[in-house]
Amino acid sequence: MINCNKNFTNFINFYHDWLKYLKNNLNFSEHTCSSYGRDMSDFFKFCELKKYLIFEIDKNILRNYLFKLNEMNFSRSTIARRVSSLKNFYKFALKENKIESLNFSIFKSPKVKKSIPKSIDPELMTKVINSVMDEKKELWINLRDRVVMLLLYGVGLRINEALSLKKKDLPDGEWLRILGKGSKYRDVPVIPEIVEKMKEYLAICPFKQNADDSMFLGKRGGSLSPRVIQRRIEQIRIKLGLPEYTTPHALRHSFATHLLSGGGDLRAIQQLLGHSSLSSTQRYTDINESELINLHKSIHPRQ
Repeated sequence: MINCNKNFTNFINFYHDWLKYLKNNLNFSEHTCSSYGRDMSDFFKFCELKKYLIFEIDKNILRNYLFKLNEMNFSRSTIARRVSSLKNFYKFALKENKIESLNFSIFKSPKVKKSIPKSIDPELMTKVINSVMDEKKELWINLRDRVVMLLLYGVGLRINEALSLKKKDLPDGEWLRILGKGSKYRDVPVIPEIVEKMKEYLAICPFKQNADDSMFLGKRGGSLSPRVIQRRIEQIRIKLGLPEYTTPHALRHSFATHLLSGGGDLRAIQQLLGHSSLSSTQRYTDINESELINLHKSIHPRQ
């Protein structure tokens, strides 16, 4: 927590106002708000230790902070996010007249190389989903986990999007409404087979569920934790000898990659994934390019 000494007493309320602004005005997700809050809390402690005034930031203060992060061997992506947190905070401070002016060019993030999402072959994906039903677990748990994986791979949902579904969200047709990042809704098509699997799971679930209850429940009847699905996929990965990158998010990557490989439109895939920027979706074209290069190397007669 932030220490309320004389340098920060007037700052505490502003900090919480900023977090409310992120959530209510900018529609940042709970996860992002939490990350930004931790980043700023760390920076406050740094300023307290160095006896810097939080609303009198300059290039030297920021440079010293970044030097400290580098000394602690933080990754470039983590440092970039922390710089983004600080920049966002001080933009709000300027907006609220907490500071008179600030040269925002001092907030320079380290360049982060974007990794290419790794996908799983369609044949292996079929094995992954089918193998769920072979596990010696209660039938309703196997059905539950199979549906979650179908939503990740067959609909392209993020794990948190799938697990945030309520019973009332069961599609009455071919469309599923999803609450995604930034508290934004999107409608995605879902094939009848997946809807039937969802109904099959709900029919056998041993806990009574009201319309507003979570669709996917844990052993004790509470909302299902993402960690349960992560562990399940990890067990399947080891059993089938799949690559280490076989994770819940890899199922979503595979959904996008296989659609694109089959001739899917990039803009349509962007909407299905809920990406706010097309550049996020364009990473999947890099996958196809790398696959073409590998294919060329393997079959070209001059190789």
